[in-house]
Amino acid sequence: MEKVRTFIAIKLTPEIISNISKVQEELKRSGAEVRWVKPENIHLTLKFLGHITKEELERVKLITREALNPFMPFEVSISGLGAFPVIKHPRVIWAGIDKGKERLKEVASHIEESLAKIGFAKEKRTFSPHLTLGRAKSAKGRERLITALTRSEATNLGKISADKVSIMKSQLTPHGPIYTTLEEIPLRK
Repeated sequence: MEKVRTFIAIKLTPEIISNISKVQEELKRSGAEVRWVKPENIHLTLKFLGHITKEELERVKLITREALNPFMPFEVSISGLGAFPVIKHPRVIWAGIDKGKERLKEVASHIEESLAKIGFAKEKRTFSPHLTLGRAKSAKGRERLITALTRSEATNLGKISADKVSIMKSQLTPHGPIYTTLEEIPLRK
């Protein structure tokens, strides 16, 4: 039975993608060994589902539509840079969410709770809205990367109107993932 690697996300605007690209170029100058996410592939993940069947996908679409019913569009501003687990030991380099953070947590929680009712496992970690920019491959250049991140902590990358949520397919290839939108669910006006 064919399965589809799936996640639920909010897509970014071309302006924000361009701004992220500029920030990544600046951070690359640190010489750190980081596997950078292609800017056009960066999105705000609300829930990663993994490999699911076509039947499960149809249920996911229905449940996600229902979970999003109470929500109206809202503004999200993307600003600040940081790293998980902490900036002094960067493994995942991210851009943060300023305005709209609490609303994103509510939306993600609603989706999480709704999908748990049909058998999808809940995340063990607390949802922390962010955009993954890259993943450190080694400690090479770490100090310069930390300096660059600290210098850019207040970077403002722009705003988006979170007016729809996308159910996405992720196809892994040797050249990186290819994302395809399977369904866009508008938030109620």
